[in-house]
Amino acid sequence: MRLNPRWGVSLLLAAVSMQCSSSSPAQPAEIVSGVTRDLAEVRGRQIEDLQYDLSFSLPDKADEPIAANIRIACTLRHADTSLILDFRQPAGYIQSVQANGREVPIHWEADHIIISDTAITPGENTVQIAFTAGDGSLNRSSDYLYTLLVPDRASTVFPCFDQPDLKASFRLALEMPQEWEASGNGAIDSTWLADSRKFIRFANTKPFSTYVFGFAAGRFQVRTARRRGRTMRMLYRETNAGKVAANSNAIFDLHAQSIAWMEEYTGIGMPFGKMDFVLIPGFQYGGMEHIGNIFYRESSLMLEPDASENRKLGRARLIAHETAHMWFGNLVTMSWFNDVWLKEVFANFMAAKIVNPSFPNVNHDLNFLWSHLPSAYGEDRSRGSHPIQQDLDNLKNAGTLYGRIIYQKAPVVMRQLEAKLGEAAFREGLSEYLQRFAFGNATWDDLIQILDKRTTDDLATWSEAWVKRAGMPTYRTRVDWKREGQLDVSVEATNTTEDGLYWDQETKVAILYTTDSYEIKSLSIQGKQSQLPVMTSKPEPQVVLANASEMSYGHFVLDDEARMFLMEQAHRIPEPLLRATAYWSLYEEVMSGEFPPANLMGFVNIGLEEDPLNQERLLNYYEELFWQYLKPVERNYYHKENSDRLWEYLVSGEYQDIQSSLWSTYQQTALDPGHQRRLYRIWTGEDTIPHLTLSENRRISLATSLAIYMPDEAGTIMAREMERIENPDQRERFAFLLPALSPDLEERKKFFESLKDPANRAKEPWVGAGLRLLHHPLRTETSIAFIKPALEMMPEIQETGDIFFPRQWATATLSGHQTKEAARIVQGFMDDNPDLSYRLRNKIWMAADPLLRASEMEAVERLQSNDRLDN
Repeated sequence: MRLNPRWGVSLLLAAVSMQCSSSSPAQPAEIVSGVTRDLAEVRGRQIEDLQYDLSFSLPDKADEPIAANIRIACTLRHADTSLILDFRQPAGYIQSVQANGREVPIHWEADHIIISDTAITPGENTVQIAFTAGDGSLNRSSDYLYTLLVPDRASTVFPCFDQPDLKASFRLALEMPQEWEASGNGAIDSTWLADSRKFIRFANTKPFSTYVFGFAAGRFQVRTARRRGRTMRMLYRETNAGKVAANSNAIFDLHAQSIAWMEEYTGIGMPFGKMDFVLIPGFQYGGMEHIGNIFYRESSLMLEPDASENRKLGRARLIAHETAHMWFGNLVTMSWFNDVWLKEVFANFMAAKIVNPSFPNVNHDLNFLWSHLPSAYGEDRSRGSHPIQQDLDNLKNAGTLYGRIIYQKAPVVMRQLEAKLGEAAFREGLSEYLQRFAFGNATWDDLIQILDKRTTDDLATWSEAWVKRAGMPTYRTRVDWKREGQLDVSVEATNTTEDGLYWDQETKVAILYTTDSYEIKSLSIQGKQSQLPVMTSKPEPQVVLANASEMSYGHFVLDDEARMFLMEQAHRIPEPLLRATAYWSLYEEVMSGEFPPANLMGFVNIGLEEDPLNQERLLNYYEELFWQYLKPVERNYYHKENSDRLWEYLVSGEYQDIQSSLWSTYQQTALDPGHQRRLYRIWTGEDTIPHLTLSENRRISLATSLAIYMPDEAGTIMAREMERIENPDQRERFAFLLPALSPDLEERKKFFESLKDPANRAKEPWVGAGLRLLHHPLRTETSIAFIKPALEMMPEIQETGDIFFPRQWATATLSGHQTKEAARIVQGFMDDNPDLSYRLRNKIWMAADPLLRASEMEAVERLQSNDRLDN
């Protein structure tokens, strides 16, 4: 029974003050799994000055248990309630518990260790526990392991108070095989060898939340570098020495530049001093911001020699994002995980600012648009749309809060907020926020109160619409042309939030008289209708775009004349950001059902576009439209011609900035047998492509495509590729994927059945890759049978997986499907499971959105507009 929020805390306090025997300590009337808001508030009033001393004995073999000890020191403001720790492992994992030097009975209930109020005292207390570490969040492989404890997984590994507002200092000691290397939150204090084992003790840290505690240990290589007076270490497993040498300096430089920029912008020095980073193959996220000890997916930082400018930008943004977390999230942490978006929005927001100086030739407004709007709209236009700030009653559900609304929409909203205040006032407010709450916790409302003093705008109401309400605005633009040279532009909001709030925002309006004659005006959209009078000597405009800013947010509907003009003329607009706005607007018309997807196939011709960022986006559009939204009959019409065109671009040498992206799109969409045989010759080494290195990663990816394109030769291709792989981590991954690649349906069925065992889902990126192979668009006739059982597993996936895995599982499962039958399966599952949690339903709806839209789109066999554009 969930306590009534108005009297739950008082009832809980009364319950924990009841006296019980030593074997049955005082406890709440109801102890439930996870950390409820009530429990968090009780502990927050009771506990302060936390210190964790942890030691782990790491065995040589991944299947052996890990012996561990923890000593918890804290100050209790009162001792008239039980002390409730979190430990999400069976009671048998606990060997002994001592409180203030005395052994006490082990009392474990519903993932908590309960220590009686008779064993504690006001003031200083210590608790010492010998236990076996839970290894579900230790991510153990044969010769390395690493923790991943966000948002509430620390208690799956060791006993603690696993809530963000109970910050603690940490001291860590590791015993491990002597050939292993390790990194922890603190600097290495001492290292010694004894009895063929290595011992490392890490220095005490400044206070931080349990979810950013982390260590990695195993057979890693180590590089050390000094930048701007700071020594940094990089642990990695990549075996290609040339690749390591080619990337290392850039990785160290980008970290140093990010730290320096954040120190200068905030006026606060690096909060935690030490900085290591660990590059892990198959890491679940792009990166994770552990204090002084950032973990990255190795492939995100170790780039190929011919990586595109966009890939390099992506690496720089990732490093800047995780570095910015040292201030936003680690120095100042949200009080409760309903504000988890707050740390993520500032990490993304700052990352966009940080990378600018390192890439002076890049159009950063254009980069911001493509980095955020497509992903944000993909979530926000779906049935699973939700507010940026979400309710949370128990931290065990905190992982469900994460998604693209947080990571992609929120930075757009934050840029809007900065525009409202002005850069100087916004920066001053952030500095005050960081200094006031340093090494503590704060809420979004705390920040709004600080910023509200610096503007006459009503930030509270603005926040209600943008941060605390779901959905996105839709606008219609009307133009009243007057002969005397006056142009009246009207932007009308056609929807509101559920409670009638409008999404006020700053935008820019582009008035295109011709493709090379235009002007741009600023407009504050407020309320239902906003007016922009323009005096002009120009002729009547061809089209007016009211979303001509990188931070314009919403569906700005085009009329028929605007669509046709942009279809034919968009690539001739001189300004890259305006061209992007045109491309984006047309794509949104397809998503809204106003425009057939086939209409854009000739339009997404990168030969008509000069900017590399726009070219890459057009390639993304082409691949997405080709597989997700074109019907098979349409693919058959377009594939040969477009593969020919992509091949010409690939070998021309004119598009080296996007060469790797060109290659990926060509490989992924080569349905023509002639192009497939060419891919085969490239894989065998008979043919090569100028300016493109067929690295081991690319060759493995090519082998997986060929195994699907050429099922009769798949067995030979897979066996030969397995023999050729040199990197042991890559070999292990490929072996995992082989059953999903198999042309034998029974083998693929066995692969899916194997995923019902959580142990086989340990490498989540591998699982996602395997599901995408199962559900490749060329296999959907057989893979449709896997949809319903995969959806039925979603609650368990949420319970056992990391924070992004439920959405990744659903997305990979539905990724190749577009039929009405597949859509009916999803709708039927949702109808039959009304008790599915709200946020899990949202994730399924978001993942299903492309399928649901595609299933409603009708095929268009041939469009003359394509012929005009091609000519």
